Amino acid sequence: MPVSRRKYNALAADYERIREQRDEAQRNVRAMQTATRTAAGQFTAADDTLNRVRLARLADAIRYTGRITRLVRIVARLRTEVAAAERRAARVQAQYDNAVGLDNPTLDLGAHWQNRRSDKPRTEVAS
Repeated sequence: MPVSRRKYNALAADYERIREQRDEAQRNVRAMQTATRTAAGQFTAADDTLNRVRLARLADAIRYTGRITRLVRIVARLRTEVAAAERRAARVQAQYDNAVGLDNPTLDLGAHWQNRRSDKPRTEVAS
């Protein structure tokens, strides 16, 4: 079927306009795909960083839990050793007091007399 020149020119112009629209749409799609890939890469990197931070915190928590447990055991052992040393010191002090006669009950009765005695040496106060 024959087509007139004017009709042919109009169809060719429509074809060119539609082709430009198609090319513009393809450029937009490529730009959006690039932006999507970039954003996905950034989100993936951020997610990887977040996962690394979470794992590091978890590892620190596990390590610190072990340290705390070990330190609690050490403190408990040291408290036991200090209590035993205090008991030994008290026992040795009691033995010493007994050996030199400081556990005699008459010494407690004379404590008040010691405070009131008249021959008690007095220190001179320098003026």
